[in-house]
Amino acid sequence: MNVLVIGATGFIGSAAAAALAKAGHEVSVLQRAGDRRATDHRPVPGDLTDPASLQRAATGFDRVVHAGPPLGESLDLAGVDALVTAGGPLVCTTGAGVLGSGTTDEDSEPDPHPVVAWRAEVERRVRTAGGRVIRPGMAYGEGGGSVPRLLAAKAAERGTGVYIGEPGVRWPVVHVADLAELYVAVVERAEPGTVWHGMSETVRLDDVARALGGGTATSWPLEEALADMGPVAGLYTLDQDVSSDKTRRLLDWTPRHTSLIAHLKAPGRRV
Repeated sequence: MNVLVIGATGFIGSAAAAALAKAGHEVSVLQRAGDRRATDHRPVPGDLTDPASLQRAATGFDRVVHAGPPLGESLDLAGVDALVTAGGPLVCTTGAGVLGSGTTDEDSEPDPHPVVAWRAEVERRVRTAGGRVIRPGMAYGEGGGSVPRLLAAKAAERGTGVYIGEPGVRWPVVHVADLAELYVAVVERAEPGTVWHGMSETVRLDDVARALGGGTATSWPLEEALADMGPVAGLYTLDQDVSSDKTRRLLDWTPRHTSLIAHLKAPGRRV
């Protein structure tokens, strides 16, 4: 298929673009005017902050994969509307934050954290138009992933692992290479109007902190984290056990990297 990838210079988008190309698809990437070409894929001019340019860029593709960063409610909704109007079936990335705390799966209704509240409406618009939604867990591997890097930096700064709030908070996680294979499966085989989960396992955030801290960890009080990081710190206290069983079964998706803790403890590992 002829596929446009939005966010192809980012952590997830670059992996998805590479996996799609490896699978034999013709991959083009959105590129802002004036930016230096950053990938080997064909650039298509467009800007996430300019919905009209998104509509022009996305016209004529068999699939449009949106793995760009969230920019806020007004820009994200306008961007999705523009991509839907372009007519190419959309594969849109949201995330586990769109789900509430506790145990959830692909059929659970969104209950988003306030920091990403509008993403539920993004999903609704994409699905209504016949698009597909991918909700990744916290992505790691290949030296990327904002959460592992942040926690690693805090561990280095304090001399011990650091987690936010109370111990025991669970997070769904996924290696970026496995997540990239899920994008290929969704592009090739997913039915219109569906939601898919990219989670390989559930981990405790304090266990992640201990692995990064050489066996020790301490709590960073939420009030202090909020003062340092802003409202996004609240996401680190969202306790979630998110199933991807339906995705694995229906799309034959089998993650190969199934232990974040082992990854973090491996000699010479890159967070």
